[in-house]
This record gives sequence, structure tokens and C-alpha cells, in this order.
Amino acid sequence: MMTGDFGAPIYEEPTHATGDAGPHPGDDAVQDLDPNDPRLTSEPLDANAEGDAYARQPLPPDAKYRAKLKIMKVKDAKQAEHDFLPKMHASQGPYMFTAIDATIQDGTGLYDGIHVYDRWVSTFLQRDKSHKVGTILKSIKQPSGQPWVAAGERMNHKQWLERLVKALAGEPEVGIETEWEWSCQKCGEEAKAKGEKYPRGTQGMRRFPQMAGAKAGVHDPEMRCTVNPAHGFSRAQVRISRIIPVAEVR
Repeated sequence: MMTGDFGAPIYEEPTHATGDAGPHPGDDAVQDLDPNDPRLTSEPLDANAEGDAYARQPLPPDAKYRAKLKIMKVKDAKQAEHDFLPKMHASQGPYMFTAIDATIQDGTGLYDGIHVYDRWVSTFLQRDKSHKVGTILKSIKQPSGQPWVAAGERMNHKQWLERLVKALAGEPEVGIETEWEWSCQKCGEEAKAKGEKYPRGTQGMRRFPQMAGAKAGVHDPEMRCTVNPAHGFSRAQVRISRIIPVAEVR
């Protein structure tokens, strides 16, 4: 969860960080059902008794993938969901942000359907005056084949985000580059309590340990805290490190 001034925007990480689509309590619109409801009692459940519902999907290796892209709602201070929200930077001033959800399209089936996120897509200007919203729009085309932003077109913060929401409404296919990212939650909690900067974690799959018993080049996403081993192990997350045109994915 992240909070801030200028409307106190808040956004939260999805529970299913690697693509598990299973429901959680509260997901269903209707909670109160009769336990003898025919939908629960008339037919046997077509389940795999030999499967493991607790098994985690494999983390996709750092690589380029084709993916379907959509907007992920962000929450304000009152927990209301929005397509995008404002934020204030100390020196640059106000800008707007949202989050995106990329669903990997993997022809091999191994990583197909796994979700990867970028939880901070904004109009915050980089050194070259680019911003993530513009980069995403540059990487996709309208159904007509025309670009989403015309050459030389100028828009304000809100118009940029409105254009992005419109462009991702149909979940267009893009190219993404992914990167493993790891941090110790307990280290973060301790730093916050002391008013210190959140400690930098580990980025990049190749910086993770080799998986025991696996062939060379297979890395283990579970890593023990290197600052305080008593904090135990944490599992890496996969994040979007770049958005690229789908034609750049081999």
C-alpha cells in the first residue's frame, strides 16, 4: 500500500502476484447461500484429487514476452477505486498515476496466463521528458493501425491518462520485459519504524541463487534476508521492467 498527499492516493498490490486466479473471501457478489442449494448438491465437482491447490506457479524468467495489457484500478484514501489518481512530487509538482496488469501470452503454455504488474505508471517526467504513459501509448496502435498519439500532439496530465484508459480498454497485445524483484518485508517495516529509507532489494533473476538440484541457469526465487538471516526467506515478485512493441518479441 502507498499513501501520499494531494488527495492521499492509495493503491494496493493484488493478492495473486503470479497469476493464481482463485477467489478470496469477499470476492463473490453473493455470500449468503443455502448449503442445500442444488448448485452445490446436484452434481459432483469435477476436481483433480491428485492436484495441489497450494502449489505456486513458476516465476517466468527475466525475458521478453507477448502480453495482453489492461488498466488496474487504484484506490484513494477512502478505498474508492479509480482508473487513475493525482499525486504530488516535492519539486516537479502534480502528476497522475495508474497501474497496469499484463497477462503473458505464452505459446508453450508454461507461463501462459501469468499476470505481471507495473503498479506505478504515471505522467511523471524523466530526464529526457518522457513518461511511462506516453511510452505505453507509443508501443501500441489503434485498431485502425493509427498511433494513439499524433506527432507533436500536446496533452495535459489528465488527458494523457484518459487516452491510456481508452487505449487499454480492449486489452491490446504488447511486448513486455520482465524482471525478478526481491525485498525483505521485515527490513522494510524496521526501516519505516525508524524513519529510514526503505532498504534496496535485489533486482534481476541472475542475482538470485542457483536452484538446488536444477540444471545450470535455473534460479531459486526464495531467498533469505542478507541483512538479518533471522528474518527468514521471502519470495521474489515479477515486475514489468519495460513496455516494447510486440514486434520486438521474438
